[in-house]
Amino acid sequence: MQPTDLANYLNEKLGAQVTDTKISYDQLTVTVEPDALPGAARLCKDDPELAFDFFDFMAGVDEREAGFSVVTHLYSVAHRHHLTLRALAPGGRQSPRLPTLTGVYRGANWHEREAYDMFGIEFDGHPGLLPRILTVENFEGFPLRKEFLLTSREAKPWPGAKEPGEGGKAPSEAEPGTAGDLPISTEDRAAAAKAKAERAKEKAAAMRTQKAEQRPLPEDDPHGAAELAGTAIAKDAAAGAVQGDVAAGAPGDLPGSDEPVDDPAAEAAAAEGAPPTEEGTDR
Repeated sequence: MQPTDLANYLNEKLGAQVTDTKISYDQLTVTVEPDALPGAARLCKDDPELAFDFFDFMAGVDEREAGFSVVTHLYSVAHRHHLTLRALAPGGRQSPRLPTLTGVYRGANWHEREAYDMFGIEFDGHPGLLPRILTVENFEGFPLRKEFLLTSREAKPWPGAKEPGEGGKAPSEAEPGTAGDLPISTEDRAAAAKAKAERAKEKAAAMRTQKAEQRPLPEDDPHGAAELAGTAIAKDAAAGAVQGDVAAGAPGDLPGSDEPVDDPAAEAAAAEGAPPTEEGTDR
């Protein structure tokens, strides 16, 4: 059936139990009285003209002051038409309740548990809404309700606009380079970048100072590494001196200098290496 034909057929079969019909994007949504929800679902499944044998999904909807509604999407494999059943839960925001659809569609079991876990909607006749499946047993509140506060917004002020029409910090309170109510000028961006660079330099200097303070003292350092750090000996060791010249004032240094004696012959002999053995390997 086409959405219009479905609406007429359900209005004829359910009568006053239907409170509203709406067609949007070729999808029919039929709102029924809360108590009529299981009967309407049974009609949709068993009536051969409807044959909604495929339970697609169920979801809760926060209707703000009106409370909470539940929408159930059904599909007919035989007729290839769609339907969304909707019911507004009595009880407002304090104790919303609807009858369960698990007696009609077994797949509704898990979906109703999710609707309870996220919205707090209870389903009369459900075999067991607990334990909670998406949160934990001692979780307080229902995460998909509009009034549920995001932890990140509670722990730290939102830097920019939270919702359409809501501003962030006032221009006088906003830091240069952050999202405020007014456009940020090029000068402000440059000042923010400069301030950020200065903070990075200060942080790096503080880290270097901290590392220097953490170096071992001479009495705790038997090899004298702390005393030798940054000296000519350390530089010789890091650079790799020629022919074993690894310390300041070594016998091979020039008098009064840390520089090694230039000896091309010794360097050439070292470069040639040892003579080959009979097996062709050097043992």
